[in-house]
Parts: sequence; C-alpha cells; structure tokens
Amino acid sequence: MNSRKYRSVLRNIVVLIFASWASVAAQNEVQQGQPLDLPQFYFDALSFASDQPGKSRLDVYLEVPYEQLHFTNEGQLFTSSYEVTMSIHDSDNKLVDEKWWTEKIETKDYNESVSTKQSDLNQRSFILLPNHYVLTVQIHDEDTKKTFRQQRNITVKDFSTGMFAASDIMLVRKLTKEGNNKIVYPNISGNVSDVTEGFNIFFEAYDRSGADSVKINTSILDGKSNIVARDSCLQAIDTMRTACFCNITTADLVAGKYTISVEAAPYSSAQQEFTVHATTTRTFEVRWKGLPVTVVDLDLALEQMQYIVEKEELDKIRNIDIEKKRAQFIELWKQKDPTPGTERNELMEEYYSRIEYANKHFTHFYEGWKTDMGMVYIIFGPPGNIERHPFDIDAKPYEIWTYYNKNREFVFVDVSGFGDYRLQSPIWDVYRTRPR
Repeated sequence: MNSRKYRSVLRNIVVLIFASWASVAAQNEVQQGQPLDLPQFYFDALSFASDQPGKSRLDVYLEVPYEQLHFTNEGQLFTSSYEVTMSIHDSDNKLVDEKWWTEKIETKDYNESVSTKQSDLNQRSFILLPNHYVLTVQIHDEDTKKTFRQQRNITVKDFSTGMFAASDIMLVRKLTKEGNNKIVYPNISGNVSDVTEGFNIFFEAYDRSGADSVKINTSILDGKSNIVARDSCLQAIDTMRTACFCNITTADLVAGKYTISVEAAPYSSAQQEFTVHATTTRTFEVRWKGLPVTVVDLDLALEQMQYIVEKEELDKIRNIDIEKKRAQFIELWKQKDPTPGTERNELMEEYYSRIEYANKHFTHFYEGWKTDMGMVYIIFGPPGNIERHPFDIDAKPYEIWTYYNKNREFVFVDVSGFGDYRLQSPIWDVYRTRPR
C-alpha cells in the first residue's frame, strides 16, 4: 500500500479509535485519569502579607466550569453539587492545614447549565508560616461520583521583614469601581487571550521606608526568555500596604506561554535615594479561541498533525503569515469535527490530549510525541492490554501493546538499554523518514 493511500486509511482509523475511547480507557494501563486536554477546574494560589506576626496569607482561588459538572432537573431549576477539598502539606508530607466544603449551583436556564462560558468561582484563605508547600485541590461531583485532583508546589513568601516587599501577582479578568473601592475579578485560568485590549495585574506593595510612591517596571518574556515588551509606571503610596495595578498590552503577543516580571521600588518625589526593591513574577498564556488548551505553539501544533495529514498539505501552510496559518489550521480540524455546529471539536481535543500524554510519559531522547510509543498512542489511543518484559534473561526489555478492538498488536524493544523503546514493525512505509 502506498503512503498516500495508507494515510487516507489512517485518518479514518483515528476517528474510529476516538469514538471507542471511553470503553478502552477503563481497562488500559497506560492512560491514567481524565483526558489531559480538558482541565476539570482551574485554581490559583497567591501569597500576601497577613495581620499575624511572622505569618503570611495564602489565597486559593478556584474556578469550576459548568460543562464539567452534572446538572439535574429539580422542578424549575437545574442544580449541581460538588465537594471541594484543599489540602496543604509541608516538605515532609505532613498535613499543615485543610479546608472542606460543599458547593451547590442553581440555574433556571438549561443552556447556562451546559455553557462553556459559565463557571463557579470560590476562594479560601490559609494563614501559614513562610515556607515551601504542596497544595492539593480535589473536586468531587456528587451526582456522577467522579473525582478530579490537581497538585502544585507553592512558596509562601515572608513579608514580615525588610524595608520593602511585593506580594504575588494576580491576573485580573475584570476591574470595576464601586464608589472609591476597586472590585477585582481574578483571572484564575491564566489565559488572557479573550481580553483584546490587554489585561490588568494586581499585587500589594509593603513599604517601611517612608516613600511616597512606588515605581513599577514590568517586562514580558516569551517561552525562550526573550523580553518582548516593557513598561513602567508610578503609583502613590497611601499606607504601608498599597494595592498596585498595571495594565498589560496583549495586542502584539502571539499564542504561547509568557512570564511577566515586575520590579517594584520605593520612590520619593523629594529625590530621596532608596536602594531596596522587590521582584515578583508569574506565568500566563495567550491561547487562540477555538483551540485546545494545550495548543500554545501553532507551528508545533501543525507539525504534530503529521500523523493524520499529508506532508504536502502541511508544507503549504507552514510559511504563510500567522493569521492565515491559524485560519488554515482551524479549517483542517473543522473538516474532521465529529460534531460540526458545536463550539468544541472533540476530535481535536482528544488528539492533542494524547500528544500531551505522550510528552509526559514517553519523552526520552526525543519529545514523547516523536517516539514510537508516542506515535502509536496518538494514533490508536490507549491499548487494551500491555505485556511488559523488563528483565527477561535471553531478551532485551520489550513491551507488547494489544488493541483488541482493532485486532492489532505492537512490539516495542529497548534496543539501547536506556529506555528508548523502538517499534519493531513500522505502521507505514514512510515511518523511518518522519521528523525526529
């Protein structure tokens, strides 16, 4: 079979295997948990100064999209209920603090209950000693009995000493005023692509130097640590604790991951010299609408389509301008959308979820999606059974992946002895020439 005809068959295979995902995942040893591309919830954890001597305050913000919850009809209402557990452990895995509560959501609008734009927001605070911790957030849907868990290493800063300090940075989704008060709505997901005119950041400055202002310099760094934007502003200091806001322009930022670095320093209109300053950083993302959350590099996402799209077709759009490239990319996936007319393209989400999984579990000398195991996993999904032979006396380490529903079997051998498992029988005749 020639390569063009085989790839045509392969495109159909990917769709069919995607359709059988749910029945296979339950018995598979490789795939663990939920599809990686669909975050069941978002959370952010920021440290600020507290009123207790020697301790700081950790604010944890939680956003649970409605589409991840199960709503039931109760008369004229659609309701959903879920439990939240936030646990904080120290570096010795000792539980330091924990909060648990139940949330109930009610809406009269069915469309709102399944909307991709609606979320439930919550926030809890912890008073902690400055230190390194592990924060675990768990969501349990009481209707479906599904549990989702995320974990993150965090650092609670010490703001109790020194002449000047700055808190962690909050990304602001919306900023409004009520009288003299500013109302801050946090951006918990870290994606700022839906804010066309830029976004605000918020942090607190703690000054004991007697300055009347704080000078703020901001820098935006791309994924390669190149500075792509700079700005500065001056803000008056009213008390020892000052709320600082800066606007960040996103018009020139292409899709990708970025870091914002803030250097804040006390400033005096009387030209008094201050030698102290504080630096605080955080990451954020620019994601294009309609693309999976894991797609932050369009060129890479195009390259990763090589398993289901002809090389010639990809070559045609690799070197065009960014907006046309984005439109062509979306059109390629639109042609494969199993549910046209809806906001989501489930096949695209599934495909890049598998790539994300491959990168996390099969990366060795190459990125996981380029390895033989990664390739098979991306195309065929999780195997029904894995037979592992890591210590056979008369053979190199090998694994056998079996796909019962496709009557396919793949053998991978660790030829080098360093965990670089190679497929023994190529999937198609151009296998050996694909990019590595």
